[in-house]
Amino acid sequence: MVKLYSDPQCPNSHRTRIVLQEKELPVDCVELEPDNLPQDFMEINPYGKLPTVIDRDVVFFESSVVNEYLDERYPHPPLKPGSPAERAQMRLAVMRIEEELYPLYFNLIRVKKKTDPMRKFKAYLESLDGYLANQEYFVGAQYSLADITIAPILWRLKHNGINTSKWVHLQSYMDRLFERPAFIRSLSEYEEMMHDAF
Repeated sequence: MVKLYSDPQCPNSHRTRIVLQEKELPVDCVELEPDNLPQDFMEINPYGKLPTVIDRDVVFFESSVVNEYLDERYPHPPLKPGSPAERAQMRLAVMRIEEELYPLYFNLIRVKKKTDPMRKFKAYLESLDGYLANQEYFVGAQYSLADITIAPILWRLKHNGINTSKWVHLQSYMDRLFERPAFIRSLSEYEEMMHDAF
């Protein structure tokens, strides 16, 4: 059984929960607050990073590393494309999402005066809508780790007052992601309440 230490509010932990649910793996999930990590967890992972996964007594952390490990260790269903070129494209997409969208999101939720962060965030979503006009998923026609990387941020848009209805391609893409049974199972109680509140 895989042991997962997860922050129920953080998109990085959410990414790994999606992968585990796509793989339908038995999971012992321990929810932790990042500002109040217990000593026994710090002994397992002195860096204090969430999510942290323990599989066969080996400790992994950093979402992208954990998710690639899980996909290679448990290859069915595959969450990476088949060809080397497509896998490289997927890794580049994951990197771009992590380097571009995640900082925009965290800046948006941290800054009280949201005018400029909101403008930048919406500009990103506008360009994403154009990109998705000809894409079923983030990298071509196959659902992959790139989609799993972006899904938690997109799930949090509504909660942060962002209406996506004018971006029809983005909205259709979000519907495809959120309707997946694994995505639904991956949601923490906090993440479920994000949408129930609206």
